[in-house]
Amino acid sequence: SGLYRWQGRISINTGLPTIVGWDWHQRQQRSIMPGQVLDYRLQDVRLLYDSAIVAEAQRILAQYGVKYIVVGALERAYYAPDGLAKFDVMVQQRLLTVAYRNEGTTVYEVVQ
Repeated sequence: SGLYRWQGRISINTGLPTIVGWDWHQRQQRSIMPGQVLDYRLQDVRLLYDSAIVAEAQRILAQYGVKYIVVGALERAYYAPDGLAKFDVMVQQRLLTVAYRNEGTTVYEVVQ
């Protein structure tokens, strides 16, 4: 059902790494790894987008070395508005910059 959504669309089309790809594909390809490793990554992605707490987002971004965050129609359909609004707060705090924006999508860049 929700295993093959397009959250990995940017990684698929650019080759840039992502915190986690398609759930079932990752479980098949990385079967040697304990399943909870993937579960932790999935939980962290949900927390990154859903939580309104900036410090939680910073921890996740640092832990995985995230450079870009994408917020488009897909993210708005699946994640909490307060969590997504946090990224604009992080821009105001100079923790992120807007690398790209159009009427439907914003790509944030993590300030190093």
